[in-house]
Amino acid sequence: MGKMMQRILWGVFLVLVIVATTYFGLRAFAALDQGYSWAEMDWDSDGTTSISEFFASSDIGKRREVENGRGCIEYFAYKDGLAVKKVCDQGISR
Repeated sequence: MGKMMQRILWGVFLVLVIVATTYFGLRAFAALDQGYSWAEMDWDSDGTTSISEFFASSDIGKRREVENGRGCIEYFAYKDGLAVKKVCDQGISR
């Protein structure tokens, strides 16, 4: 019984590893498919792009708009359409 339980646990562990690897692989592919530069993915504008910001980019779209005569790019969350970050010709505004 001990050997059988050990094999079951290893099997469960292996399935979890495969599922986690597949999930993160698909999220990474989706993030890369967005076509953002590494600097664009700095969603909190702290000057660095973390790995969580990289993965978050798979859920963020971008749209061009004109605000006060300036060309801007607004990054928005797909889930609710709310702005995450806005970059205009003359700097960054939130």
